[in-house]
Amino acid sequence: MPPAFTSRVMNTLSTRSAGMARLLILSAGVWAGIAFDATATFGQTSTSQLTSREELSAAVSRAEQSGNAAQAAAFRARLTGGDFQPGDRIILTYFSDVIHTDTLIVREGRVVDLLATKTVLSLQGVLRSELKDRLTTELLKYVKAENVTATPLTRIGVLGEVAHPGYFAVRPDIALTDAIMIAGGPTGSADLDRSMVKRGTAEYRSATATREAVAKGLTLGQFGISAGDEIVVGKQRTFSFVGRLLGVAASIAAIYVAVSHANDN
Repeated sequence: MPPAFTSRVMNTLSTRSAGMARLLILSAGVWAGIAFDATATFGQTSTSQLTSREELSAAVSRAEQSGNAAQAAAFRARLTGGDFQPGDRIILTYFSDVIHTDTLIVREGRVVDLLATKTVLSLQGVLRSELKDRLTTELLKYVKAENVTATPLTRIGVLGEVAHPGYFAVRPDIALTDAIMIAGGPTGSADLDRSMVKRGTAEYRSATATREAVAKGLTLGQFGISAGDEIVVGKQRTFSFVGRLLGVAASIAAIYVAVSHANDN
């Protein structure tokens, strides 16, 4: 090949290598931040981070305007049925002479047994952001309770290209990336852009929607993830060594043609 062409190819490859290096450094910084945030995963739930009834109503309107009927229906179901499913756990803590801590398990019919009051409380139609007020109101009917806190935990799956795939009881106000870190973080062959959410055997959130949610820093609750849903981290596409060589050769040939065409003009 002509020396001038060779020089241009080397300059092009050098520029691409520098760009790749910058991308790798940026990715490392992002994952370091995720790992740091994940250390605070199991702290107290902040009500302001849980999706409110007003936010859900607005989300229904946006979904309808964009023509996403399935998403609009899912949001409406939360507004009418609430956020809690059988198997969910709630860590209830309050002060009454001494500090009391109870673990409430949501049973069939979306009800929980309050040990302090020996009553059954329905959570039908109750959102996670409304849980503390609902429990506080019920407790105060029977005991003089102060400093009431309620931390809802939802059991979800984090599967695919993560270090420790499995099912975990997590807070709904943690970011999607934090949920991935709880499962040990992505493997070396993971591709977050190809991740998605499954509900049962069907796709619930597409790779595109999941990628946008990760970029926006949405929480599990804001993304509509419920008990039993599975976050499936995608895998990178693999190419054989010969395929990579052919790809490089094709790229060099394309560059040569482009440069030759430019010189002719």
